[in-house]
Amino acid sequence: MKPRNLYITILLIFIVCIILVYNQALELFPNNHGLGIFFNLNTDTKGFFIAIEHSINDAIGKLLLQILVILSTAKALSYILSYFKSPSVIGEMVSGLLLGPSFLGLFFPEFYHFLFPESSLITLKLLSQIGLILFMFLIGLETNWNNLHGKLHSAIVISHASIIVPFLLGIFLSVYLFEQLSLNHVTFLGFSLFIGIAMSITAFPVLARIIQEKNLMNERSGLIAITSAAADDVTAWLLLALIIGITASTSVVSVLLNLLSIVIFLVLSFTIVRKTFLTTFQKYLDYKFLPKFLFFSILIWLTFSSLFTEMMGIHSLFGAFVAGTVLSPHLKIRERIFLRLEDFSTVYLLPIFFAYSGLKTEIGLLNSFHLILLTVLIISVAILGKFGGSFITARLLGESWKDSLVIGVLMNTRGLMELVILNIGYELGFIGAELFTMMVIMALVTTFMTSPLISLIQKIFQPKEINFNKTSNLKDPKILISFARPSTGINLTKLVFSLFPNSMIECFHVNQNFNFDIEKGQNEMAVLYENLRLISENENKNIEFKYSLSEYFETALYDEIKTYQPDLLLFGSSSQENWKEIYNQIPKRFLSNPDFNLAVFVGELRDTIPNFYFDSKDTKLVSILEEWNFNFNHMQEINLDFGILSEESVILKSFHESEELILGKGNYLILVSQR
Repeated sequence: MKPRNLYITILLIFIVCIILVYNQALELFPNNHGLGIFFNLNTDTKGFFIAIEHSINDAIGKLLLQILVILSTAKALSYILSYFKSPSVIGEMVSGLLLGPSFLGLFFPEFYHFLFPESSLITLKLLSQIGLILFMFLIGLETNWNNLHGKLHSAIVISHASIIVPFLLGIFLSVYLFEQLSLNHVTFLGFSLFIGIAMSITAFPVLARIIQEKNLMNERSGLIAITSAAADDVTAWLLLALIIGITASTSVVSVLLNLLSIVIFLVLSFTIVRKTFLTTFQKYLDYKFLPKFLFFSILIWLTFSSLFTEMMGIHSLFGAFVAGTVLSPHLKIRERIFLRLEDFSTVYLLPIFFAYSGLKTEIGLLNSFHLILLTVLIISVAILGKFGGSFITARLLGESWKDSLVIGVLMNTRGLMELVILNIGYELGFIGAELFTMMVIMALVTTFMTSPLISLIQKIFQPKEINFNKTSNLKDPKILISFARPSTGINLTKLVFSLFPNSMIECFHVNQNFNFDIEKGQNEMAVLYENLRLISENENKNIEFKYSLSEYFETALYDEIKTYQPDLLLFGSSSQENWKEIYNQIPKRFLSNPDFNLAVFVGELRDTIPNFYFDSKDTKLVSILEEWNFNFNHMQEINLDFGILSEESVILKSFHESEELILGKGNYLILVSQR
């Protein structure tokens, strides 16, 4: 029997049996059969909406609705702010504020109280804490101890100066703030130490993202800043643990016991635990994924470490950070842990933390001119301490004006790490709602200002270049090759050298799948660069190579087009299906731009160059190709109807006729190749 007929037979038998059973139930249980709903023709829909309301007001329903709103808002704002060159974390931070009492609660109070009732906040808090524990574990995992151990002495000096100066300024500031903004139960010692450490934080993940997006990884300023920020993280968290231990204890003996316990824990972690894990990791280097029992062991270690530091009164996040740093030396295992945890923690759980922080931030509390002035004062002191300390130290160490300014601006980035510290201080009672709000605003301002200031510095110190005006008889076209897969970029480069022997080439790689693991990203870029360098040597022609690590391909590419001003923009795709997706995503501003030509190669490039076809009746295309010294040895004539890019254009029609195509200027002519 055919599967289809067998399936229908089974389905019919099932239906008949159901009907017989429940028909018999009508007779056996006349008063309690529960089948009346099927005979009631009442059209009342009230029950349907009551059921929906009950589900939404249920604890799990409310939580899922909150997560849906939080994730959607965070992603939407991150995308919008990407046009202003801001990291996605800025959008997530702002989304938290918008969903809190400062905006949603102010303008839509009924919906705000429906969406975030007081009783549901404990669940959001727990989820946000789990997200932070995973996040801090990843930050610890990312810490590059090779850079922190004597490789860049100047980076360590800058790091510690960028902590000491704002820390001291924060303590001085706390003398003025204590009587006005401190809570009744807080001592000046605890208040001042916390303000000092809150002023000293640098947001390592945000700073790393900005360095990557601004292409500073290969510049001295970027290397020093990323190393300083990593050292900054380690030092700041050790200081925070020390501060919490001191202020939470009731006697000197308690302080000493806490510190002794932490020291013993750190010593055992970085000796026995690290050695045990590294020995175990060696056995599984050839595995593509972590074995389940090993991943289970890592999670147990993370949980224990977080629990221990929480029991010691220091905070679970410090334990999560230590758990990550213990495992950080092994690059391959580190990559596999990232694959398991990064997306879930950063994409799903971290926006919940931002929302929870936003729910505690009430800008409306700053309802007097005096409080606004205090906020401005806090922002000014924060910038003066962090930027000033880093900038002056870098200059004293002999760094250039440009590098010193870049380092100062980068080290002034606070972002997510500042919010983490502030939430700890708020939960432990070091600061109240008013000061918490002021400090959140300070974190937003110092983070938001980083990208624009870096762009301004780069523009001011940009070396002067000779600009050649484009003419109609240009013989050396500038070709921009844009790609996501490194193999695609290598193939397209070979293709361009074959078809346009006199061209000037820039390869622009946009990596949208980047994570905290900067070292891995650098290794991937180094391999790609080496391949392109070998091609360049073989052809005896120079290739410019740039890359961007950005979530938003369109924004990164459009910025590079404005900078490079190509004559031809070349995309590549391995298959027709992939190209259809690319075509649908290509911004219309690219397709309609008269300043450059657009080309697409679809297919896998073999050892030999494929034959391309063109319509010889199109004089515009032929003149462009002749102008660029196009290699016509691979061309054959064919008659095709060409049209403007649209749903009815020959581009889409050609998918049914060919597998590889190039798209030209004017009316977007297509060159079709054979396999």
